[in-house]
Amino acid sequence: MSRMEKGMKLGQELFDLNNTTWSRIAELSAENFKKYLELNQSYVQKLPEVRDVSTFVELQRDYGQNLWEGVQSDLKARGEIVREAVENTGGLVREVFNGETEEAAPEAVAA
Repeated sequence: MSRMEKGMKLGQELFDLNNTTWSRIAELSAENFKKYLELNQSYVQKLPEVRDVSTFVELQRDYGQNLWEGVQSDLKARGEIVREAVENTGGLVREVFNGETEEAAPEAVAA
């Protein structure tokens, strides 16, 4: 395979990887947006039940805890998606350069 073909193949593979990565991030964002809406809706539905300050503080504490756990989960999932994309990108690039090194070696020996 010529360098031009390898370059084109690498470009296509990187494009596909980026497309997949961004699609996964978009899906995750949509899921998390839905979860945040549900959390807010649940919070607002419970507000009329509040009759004293301690109940309000407890409701706020639960809401804050659930929100914090959701943000942590979201960041962890996004980090995992990015980590996988970086690892896959490295593999694709190494594959191209390792192939060039192996092809160049016989020429160097013949010279």
